[in-house]
Amino acid sequence: MRRRPSLTTYRGAQIFAEILSLRRELYGDNDFFKMPEPWEALCDVGEGWSINTYRSDETEDFKRKAGVVQFDHRVTLTVDEKLMAKAKQGCKLSNFILAHEFGHVALNHHARSAVTKNFQLFAGPSGMSNSPPTVEELEANYAAVFFQCGAALQNAHFSALELSNRACSDFYYVKKAQGIVMLDVFQRELCRTKPRYERVVL
Repeated sequence: MRRRPSLTTYRGAQIFAEILSLRRELYGDNDFFKMPEPWEALCDVGEGWSINTYRSDETEDFKRKAGVVQFDHRVTLTVDEKLMAKAKQGCKLSNFILAHEFGHVALNHHARSAVTKNFQLFAGPSGMSNSPPTVEELEANYAAVFFQCGAALQNAHFSALELSNRACSDFYYVKKAQGIVMLDVFQRELCRTKPRYERVVL
């Protein structure tokens, strides 16, 4: 049986530091937003960024898809137009999917393998769930929540539910990320960690 992917504290702190730094180039720590906003803003100002929408016959949110392709500095998000519309309305799953795709780009996963990155849901004993099959997918999930919530994950005054509502993010991952970020060992690692990725936004 294949083991579930996991992140070390060091790697988690690396990702948090990089994504938080990137987020601060676009938003203040007290700002919350729906994910179509940063995607569209990057397309407006970033050369080589584009969004392609398509129509599908899917009627359920969890079946709608988005994927991102990156070659050099060209980034293309391909997304079901209903998913994009639902994200603009505040659908948490749709926003999390778009944030997940953004996470792949921010972490430069395409440098390792020039393939399309897709958010996926998997059938489990309790229904559909987001069980990342690889470390890259797990990293993108955490990057998504780190980008959507930012420094607010370190604020004990926010419950996971309140934060997931404000950030239009996945409650399960917000709760996990909040618990991890608050750990003393994570905070100590964060103090030693410097962002190391090439900037996505200039």
